[in-house]
Amino acid sequence: MFILLTGPVHEGKTTACWKAIPGIRSAGFKVAGFISPPLLNAEGGKVGIEMMDLTTGKHQTFARVREANETTTIGVYHISDEAIEWARRVLAAALLANTDWLVIDEIGPLELHQGAGFAFALPALADPLRVPNAIAIVRETLIHELTERLGRTDIVLVRVTVQNRGQLPAQLVKLAKSTKH
Repeated sequence: MFILLTGPVHEGKTTACWKAIPGIRSAGFKVAGFISPPLLNAEGGKVGIEMMDLTTGKHQTFARVREANETTTIGVYHISDEAIEWARRVLAAALLANTDWLVIDEIGPLELHQGAGFAFALPALADPLRVPNAIAIVRETLIHELTERLGRTDIVLVRVTVQNRGQLPAQLVKLAKSTKH
């Protein structure tokens, strides 16, 4: 099963996924990949994106709102080459690991439009024999494009809304459990 977790910006996609991971693990599944929570300033404003390796628990700043003297990598963010390489290593290791569920937060314009970031993993993600179960966070505007690129027949689209985001972690755990043989 390949779950595409989507919804409007700041609606709780990462939070829903993050909250589901302990339940998926407690159901006996091995989880690898990464989750990318926001970095917030003292006032609660988003100033960047953290990345956490779900296998090791290590984390690193992946992106931050660019400063006046920096170039923009994607949107308003500057992503350092070091952060991209670290993130690629995390994903490459997760693809090779003996895992039940792969989590990718997120597949976005960097991958789909620039062929950068985690684009190297798209062929593996398209193969259900290599990646049987995954949760990938994707923007609503990119769902069609990613679905076409993957070409998988086992995609389940889960939309996060203000109304359902509290129940979504349990729904994701239930979906994961449905794959147990």
